[in-house]
Amino acid sequence: MNTRTISLPAAILISALLASCTSKPTDSSEASATKADSVDKKESARPAHWGYEGEDGPQAWATLSPAYALCGTGTGQSPVNIIKTDAKGGATWRLDYKSTSLRIAHNEHMEDIIDNGHTIQITVDEGSVFTFAGKSYHLKQFHFHTPSEHTLDGQHAPMEMHMVHQADDGTLAVVGVLFQEGTTPNPNFEKIIANLPNAKGESKHITDVNLELNVHLPKDNYAYHYIGSLTTPPCSEGVQWLVLRDPVKLTKEQIEAFSSRIGPNNRPTQPLNERIVKVDDLVGNVQP
Repeated sequence: MNTRTISLPAAILISALLASCTSKPTDSSEASATKADSVDKKESARPAHWGYEGEDGPQAWATLSPAYALCGTGTGQSPVNIIKTDAKGGATWRLDYKSTSLRIAHNEHMEDIIDNGHTIQITVDEGSVFTFAGKSYHLKQFHFHTPSEHTLDGQHAPMEMHMVHQADDGTLAVVGVLFQEGTTPNPNFEKIIANLPNAKGESKHITDVNLELNVHLPKDNYAYHYIGSLTTPPCSEGVQWLVLRDPVKLTKEQIEAFSSRIGPNNRPTQPLNERIVKVDDLVGNVQP
């Protein structure tokens, strides 16, 4: 069977996890972000149902279970509003992204690396890695939020993709990709949309669709970097977050293909407190 290639706008590393900072963080805080303290299997059991609207929405997460306490008391939570003019110069992240077959699912509460709520998730094959401060983070999955969870200068994008990575010591890093509305259909996402599950709980593994995860990254790729948390319960902190500075464009119809199934599924922005947002450089196997 012929292989069809999907170029994914690699949301290189962004839906989520960085250590909270109660004082001004130092450069070493990025390399020593603690393990997502509550991301063990027992806590991932999610003893209480949560959602995005009504009595179990984000404003109530901290009250639904003691396991979700950080959702209300944490001082290093995600997402945040990024003020472009406040960004500082940062460090370099090196990428080595491969290709993957298409494993796609429409899930509500994932028993996976993170609790990513009501979303479309694509689990990737092993082999895609990015490195920072001598530590390697392995890409595990990416999923979507509509509208965006992070905001730039107070403005939401219509959609955000989170690419979730995990290091061997259990620490997490997430690359966030923001989407803008354009007039030309994105052929890569058109192929993903064609294989979206028909109902919640359904999953697909399509071996003849090959996703090239390193395509559609600009030669000079920069990301807003800060230490934050999971954006869903238990809201564990100590996550490296990189939100790509440059957006990816999809048509209105393509964005609606996702939002009609999963939206709205965004947590409101959280106080930045003493944390600093930096602009970091992403380098690696990007296309010429």
